[in-house]
Amino acid sequence: MDRQTPAVSRRKRLTPEREREILDATFDLVAEVGYQQATVDEVARRTRASTATLYRQWENKPRLVITAMRVRKYAPLPGLDTGDLRSDLVALARLLPEPHPSGAPALGIWQAVISDPQLAQALRDVLFAPYLDALRSILDRHVERGTIRADNPALQYAGTFLLGSVFVEKLFTGTEADAGQLIAVIDALLLPALTSAR
Repeated sequence: MDRQTPAVSRRKRLTPEREREILDATFDLVAEVGYQQATVDEVARRTRASTATLYRQWENKPRLVITAMRVRKYAPLPGLDTGDLRSDLVALARLLPEPHPSGAPALGIWQAVISDPQLAQALRDVLFAPYLDALRSILDRHVERGTIRADNPALQYAGTFLLGSVFVEKLFTGTEADAGQLIAVIDALLLPALTSAR
């Protein structure tokens, strides 16, 4: 028997209410001082939690911050099945994270993500993973229905087409892509690639 098993089982898990309290405090802190200046120690102080608890629950600062963003700003994704490939993709584009509102406190995430590999990984794993999973479900369903060829090479790049547009727009213009821009990418690039003949 693993001698560490009893210790693991004795760990006190956070209640949903306590977890939400910590995530709300994290989001508020980052909104106040920016991502770079926010610290796990300050979150612990504000919530009267131990830093050990925060690291055990969220592993590192990037995952804590991105989880707080997801919980505060983005509702769980609904199932998407309109019966039409373009309509499914457009519906997903409309659910993707909206641009940061003008005049709202700057979170500083975009500035930090380029130089912080852990933050970039947290963005992929925590914030964007549900959207990529939804995209994969849409594509798999339309492959089964024959709308998309199973051997279409564009399938493996669909996530880059769609979510990559968010990052490219920010890099090139300094603004975040909105749903209209993502839908334009779908119509001009992604949809033709997915439905092209051999």
